[in-house]
Amino acid sequence: MTQCSFQSLPTETMYSIFKIVLESIVEDDMTATPKNEHRMLAGGMPFPHTVALVCRHWRNIVFSMPELWARISWASSMNDQRLSSQLQKTGSYPVHLIIKVQLLGRIFPPSFTSLHLQRLKSLIITGVFNEYSDLDALAGYAPQLDCLRLTDVGCYHYATRLEPCSKLVCPALRTLHIDKNTVCHLNLQWFKNNMQHIEVLTIYGGSPINVTASIALCRTLQAIPRQVPCLILDDLQFYRVNSEALTITITIWAEKVILRTCINDTLTTTFNGDCQTIVLQECDSIHGLRRLSLPRSNSLELDRCAATRGLRWVPKTRPWNGDTVTITNSHSSCIKIILHFLGAPFARRSCSLWPRVTTLKLIARDDFVMEVPLMILKAMVSSRREAAGQENSWKDVCELDDTMRSLKVLHVHGAQLLPREEEVWFKSQVRDFVWD
Repeated sequence: MTQCSFQSLPTETMYSIFKIVLESIVEDDMTATPKNEHRMLAGGMPFPHTVALVCRHWRNIVFSMPELWARISWASSMNDQRLSSQLQKTGSYPVHLIIKVQLLGRIFPPSFTSLHLQRLKSLIITGVFNEYSDLDALAGYAPQLDCLRLTDVGCYHYATRLEPCSKLVCPALRTLHIDKNTVCHLNLQWFKNNMQHIEVLTIYGGSPINVTASIALCRTLQAIPRQVPCLILDDLQFYRVNSEALTITITIWAEKVILRTCINDTLTTTFNGDCQTIVLQECDSIHGLRRLSLPRSNSLELDRCAATRGLRWVPKTRPWNGDTVTITNSHSSCIKIILHFLGAPFARRSCSLWPRVTTLKLIARDDFVMEVPLMILKAMVSSRREAAGQENSWKDVCELDDTMRSLKVLHVHGAQLLPREEEVWFKSQVRDFVWD
């Protein structure tokens, strides 16, 4: 078999590879949480510089590709002259700019603001209030800016009157990532004006927020002028309200809502609004579901979730009227809890809290090893068919909104091998059954 080295690859192929790497880094810049940032952001030389040091051939390629220099991480060691030098290498390509928290006390370069604001494609600022003693530096028209990330490392009392980016006009904004502290100081009129084309809105918490911040978050979400395709509440832990008079209601206008990492305290807040899909992502304590008033959505997804408590809290969980549940790369403890929600008996009783579910998908991706509790799964299927009056017949019965429905679709991908006799049983009980 003939081996091919990088040196022998055509220049056009190397162009494509380097562009893909850069696109991946830029995407990570916008999506990674502060706890899991891309290693390229951790320090050292930026991407094109490291590639140029490999060999002369690579260096020639890198310096002939201005788009590779478009991601600028403005570090404390970068003076205005070095910044201008890298900007010249980008030619006329849009710019991705990152300003890190290490720049405490430094002011955004006025030269960049005046000359290159219209070239901004994405902008990331960590330590928003620390970075700017004069936030008016970020003012003007940024017609190409479609990704904006503003996060602060702490809550600063002296910054209560600062409004980050309130004079920045970005009509093409598609992705906005802000944290709880930025939300507290956000100019709501700016927020409304620049939300017309937002596709993904992420709000990051990281630690419990007080009543004041919860109210600010509520006002921010209410200021959204239209339904957004995706809203991500990332590790957002709301203040525990003991008095019913202080309950904070947040109206969500999103087609898809992702609750990431922490749902326990988040779910003390009531969510209203119309959405198609709810996703619980990377949650290791799904017992928080007992506090959640799930909106009337079509589907619920659990991605990389687990359960750390027993079943005693299951009957206290609030009902949900969706019809599709998808569980991906989740621990068997999570799968067991969901099967009990769906009607698998426990403690000599059964209580289906999700009566309208007719589709269940269990999926293992990549190298994840998923163990499906087979006996509990069978008990759930049987319990639902019996409650729906279909234990001996394929014939559908009249299904009202408040009646139990039998499982019609069961797809299991990447689980343990299924014995032949069990496969025969499932096929006799579920109309659309797949186990591979």
